Amino acid sequence: DKNNRPLVVVDPVMISTSGHKLVDDTAKSAMIERVFPYADIVTPNKFEAEELLGRKLLTPEDVEVGAREILAMGPRSVLIKGGHSLLEDQGKELDEAVISSKGEDNVSVGYAQDYLLTSNEMAEEGKPEKDRARLCDGSRGVWLRSDRYDTIHTHGTGCTLSSAIATAWAMGQREREEGGEDASSTTKEEKVGALSSMHLVDACCIAKAYVTAGIARGAQLGR
Repeated sequence: DKNNRPLVVVDPVMISTSGHKLVDDTAKSAMIERVFPYADIVTPNKFEAEELLGRKLLTPEDVEVGAREILAMGPRSVLIKGGHSLLEDQGKELDEAVISSKGEDNVSVGYAQDYLLTSNEMAEEGKPEKDRARLCDGSRGVWLRSDRYDTIHTHGTGCTLSSAIATAWAMGQREREEGGEDASSTTKEEKVGALSSMHLVDACCIAKAYVTAGIARGAQLGR
């Protein structure tokens, strides 16, 4: 039943923050062929997206094109996470000279920018007819931007972001089901409010705000 199936959020943990590959090519192919077609959203970071695509993502335009290609692999939506700037290479520190030479040409150094793109089908969910196909519709995506903080305490933030998306999205889905939007019974009253209106784009925004606040207020605990 389409209305009662669970939401599937896939975080393809393929490459560590330090740049080490965590899966081989066989596992990568299996993930694309056997998991992506069932995913409502996949959430690769920059390095993982590059691994999936087989090329570097050096500009925002590269990210947008890459997102469309990942979407064509089968998931209903894709979020390319911006925890790494577009100037970074796997396992390498970002050279200050490189940053200076780029100047304002690469805003991903100063901002953490995630790019969300959904399929046409998902773009229509939860919208009134007049608002459909206006935002994140399979050909146009949404950039989610926040300040980038100068800290080394970011281990696990990508996984946390994906988990927070799943949590916020599921809360909205549950509220809608209980209110009758997705339920078969016509006797239930439709619930209104922020929670029942929380669809994928909203969940991504809330999750990003949550993780960004954690990074901004992070403190070193233990050794």
